[in-house]
Amino acid sequence: MTKSTNASKSDTRRSSSRAPARTPKNKPKRKYEGTVREQRKQETLTRILDSALIHFAEKGFEAASVRDISADAGVTHAVIRLHFGSKELLWKAALDYLFERWNRETAVEPGEPRTQDGKEGLKAFVLRFVRYSAKHPEHARLMLQESMRSNDRLTYAVKQHISPAHNSFLPLVKRAIARGDIPKISPVSFIYIMTAASQLVFALAEEAREIHGINVLDDAFVEQHAQSVVRLLFRN
Repeated sequence: MTKSTNASKSDTRRSSSRAPARTPKNKPKRKYEGTVREQRKQETLTRILDSALIHFAEKGFEAASVRDISADAGVTHAVIRLHFGSKELLWKAALDYLFERWNRETAVEPGEPRTQDGKEGLKAFVLRFVRYSAKHPEHARLMLQESMRSNDRLTYAVKQHISPAHNSFLPLVKRAIARGDIPKISPVSFIYIMTAASQLVFALAEEAREIHGINVLDDAFVEQHAQSVVRLLFRN
């Protein structure tokens, strides 16, 4: 009887010393913490890529410093090495991010005509293009840096992003020329004229400030420039 009682007390002590079993209510907490960590990681990567685009656009690939990029992004140099490995891979990741952002921010807005829906659709695209170019002048600056000479980075940009974009847009321009919506010129010339008219003034923002004393990134200038480009490119 005594042995049984002692054993029972011992079992009770062992049982009470065990950690309480996890309950289902613990699981959502782990999921929430994982979501927060992933969100913070994505925010960090976005800061790095934004910083990389600015540095590569302003200084060119060779002169841009990964340490300067990391400092502006608020991370250590080791963090960039961990996520991207090398300067070349960081450049490619920044370019992919650039064109993903371009596709997202120039996408058709609700209520707008689609780009393939005739002259009004093309006009709406040009307006979006100009506004995007003002918001992100580093886009044109980066491509100007890389397009001055043939190199592997330019080849990557052309194959992965620029050539597909031109090839999808070219038939729309040809149809617009056939309809008489735009002047009868080379479709390739039209694409580059449209691109330069939409981007260049913002890429040269400091030049415009020095010459004309104006801020071309001001909302009012951006909007009047967008309307001017449309009037210049399209016949009424």
